[in-house]
Amino acid sequence: MLDTVEVWAIALTDLRITGKELAVAQRKSMSLEWPPTAPADFLALGRTETASEYPDMRAEYLAAAQGQYKYEVTLETAKRVGTWELKTQPESISYKSWQKHYPKVCEEHSQGADFSVPVSHQVQYSHTPVQVGSETDKRITEQLAELRRMSA
Repeated sequence: MLDTVEVWAIALTDLRITGKELAVAQRKSMSLEWPPTAPADFLALGRTETASEYPDMRAEYLAAAQGQYKYEVTLETAKRVGTWELKTQPESISYKSWQKHYPKVCEEHSQGADFSVPVSHQVQYSHTPVQVGSETDKRITEQLAELRRMSA
């Protein structure tokens, strides 16, 4: 027969508790009037701080709906919800999905998952006018004169 400690260890392992969550839950449980009676309740004590380490869920939903992905968890959540759905579906539908996925993404990220925001490599437009009398100006003038001769 399994001992209570063994049952809790198995349950917390299955729930994928992290070392940080374990330490937070232990610290918080010491100040409670009654200790948690189930491993899931104990784990909830440790996981409440995970969400506070990340940007506000509602603010990030609104940013994602506008196509702004400042944080990697925002982009990953938008991918799971669907970027097209965020832009086209009513908030009553897309926000429910966002509320389902965002905490999971934050939890995965806190456990070490890497969701990176791609860096945009856009070529900057620049125009340098041809200087009168420069070598380039002379070549252009010669080519124009040759084209005029060919068309005459």
